[in-house]
Amino acid sequence: MNIYIETDNGSRKKLYRGYGAAVEYIRKNRQRESRIVSGICYGTWNLAYILALTEALNLLNSPCTVTIYSDNEHVCESISNGRVNDWRRNGWRTAKGEPIANTDEWRTLYRASSKHELHYMHSTGKSAYSVEIQDAIKEIRNKGGYYQASLL
Repeated sequence: MNIYIETDNGSRKKLYRGYGAAVEYIRKNRQRESRIVSGICYGTWNLAYILALTEALNLLNSPCTVTIYSDNEHVCESISNGRVNDWRRNGWRTAKGEPIANTDEWRTLYRASSKHELHYMHSTGKSAYSVEIQDAIKEIRNKGGYYQASLL
């Protein structure tokens, strides 16, 4: 199982940004399939990645080994290296006792990821799904919606 995540803006400032992810999998009949999730949020780049990953993981019906391809090290490494487990044990606070940003979204991502084995691969280039993800982001922006899942 592979998940490719992208946003339409890498700015760290809070703004409306589109996000999307492609979930790629092989069916029992060995046919390759994928699904695209996309949405728009008001927030930081990290929030967009948290939402994209959560929505992608929510498409999975059973426990999977998942490789996440993304250029967002903070979100992906936090979930794949267990830092999010430390935050949960600390009441969703950092080691210094400060509340983490986007606490509710991190909780939701934690629930969505807890049954899967996640691995992170840093990706700075375009994926095979970049065009489809960016098209889905543009389409949802044009419709003014906040969530969409489609079968490619």
